[in-house]
Amino acid sequence: MRRAVRARRVERTDEQKQQAETALAAAVLALEPIRAARCVAVYASLPDEPGTGALRRGLRALGVRVLLPVVLEGTEVPTLDWALDTTELQPTGVLKLPEPTGERLGPDAVTQADVLLIPALAVDTTGLRLGRGRGYYDAALARLERSERSGHPALVLALVYDDELLDAGSSPVPAEPHDRRVDGVLTPVRKLVISSSA
Repeated sequence: MRRAVRARRVERTDEQKQQAETALAAAVLALEPIRAARCVAVYASLPDEPGTGALRRGLRALGVRVLLPVVLEGTEVPTLDWALDTTELQPTGVLKLPEPTGERLGPDAVTQADVLLIPALAVDTTGLRLGRGRGYYDAALARLERSERSGHPALVLALVYDDELLDAGSSPVPAEPHDRRVDGVLTPVRKLVISSSA
């Protein structure tokens, strides 16, 4: 499934990617939970992912505190640190991901987010998410679940291209015990609410 998604992503033109980035930013920024959020965790997109540059700019323009992930290396469990999005990114670490260069806030900073916008290669209609296979976001979501936010749980939405939102009846995402479901899925033209909290 990962190979198939990556193959389709490679075929997208720069124009298609730009249109998707613009449409996705508009869709996300129109959501009431986003407009009401004080803090949103998002990610700096890779070239093959639905672009988040316009979205990140839009969030900052709304006065939202924007957190970006930083991969911690050398940890026993896959761990994401977090830093404020100050627009400056640099490819760092063994994965060469675009990461913020500012002060690190620690792995628990994710619990400050009202909404998490996370990457995926695909998501099915039950909320199962196919990541890149390293487990960083599943670990971050587990950390979120353990946090003391029972009265105000964070909303977790996956961002994918339109053809990466799959019908669980015909194309379910394979699941492992550590996999965490998302509350909803956003594409450039579609929105799927899975959990009542979305």
